[in-house]
Amino acid sequence: MSLVIGFDRRIKLEWLDSVAWKASMTHDMLEIRTYLENMLEPEHPSQEARDKTIGVLTRIWARVPERHRPLQEQAFRFLAEEGPDARLWLHWGMTLLAYPFFRDIADIIGRLLILQNEISLGQIRRRLCERWGERSTVLRACRRVVRSMVDWGVLEDTHKKGIYVPGPRKAPVSTEVQLWFLAALLSSLDSEILLMQQVPNLSVAFPFHLDISEAAIRKSKQLEVQRQGLDVDIVTIARR
Repeated sequence: MSLVIGFDRRIKLEWLDSVAWKASMTHDMLEIRTYLENMLEPEHPSQEARDKTIGVLTRIWARVPERHRPLQEQAFRFLAEEGPDARLWLHWGMTLLAYPFFRDIADIIGRLLILQNEISLGQIRRRLCERWGERSTVLRACRRVVRSMVDWGVLEDTHKKGIYVPGPRKAPVSTEVQLWFLAALLSSLDSEILLMQQVPNLSVAFPFHLDISEAAIRKSKQLEVQRQGLDVDIVTIARR
């Protein structure tokens, strides 16, 4: 696992909307950066703060590795064709691809929420340090990712500081977007493998209601279902 944290700024949902839109319009990084500079300057007068925030945003939607470009292009199409309800699904999938650190925090939160109705920043940090080491940079970045999730509406503050409850679960979107989301999630995993029975309740996708059918997964050109043993089906990325 890479130990590059990367996602170490609080990121607002409206900024993700903006960088996704701009990156869908141009591949010119100077133009994208200038656009984001102007957008962020009122909130981040410091050049250093703007640079760090722009770095996080562009890695999600603009500076995408070659192997993930097909997923990026699909996401751009969905941004144009689907309703606003699909945006968070797309932002989440692209962020999983960009940042293993974000993926691990989402997985930890999802696992905790299976067991309890509210979670604490301390619980998240303890489990995260087991994977990433007990470094001050890890602790700071964890807090900023969690605050970002609050801004995105997937976690909500409580009257107790550092204690959170889940936001309303996002309603299902089109089958096409859900297939894309599953492909992005799989591509973010080191193994690129999931058990079919895991799909409806993936911890890393805790904000979303996945109601995609097994038949739709089997028909997908992006995904492949393989039988292991007598009764275990696994989902992986298609290699054809």
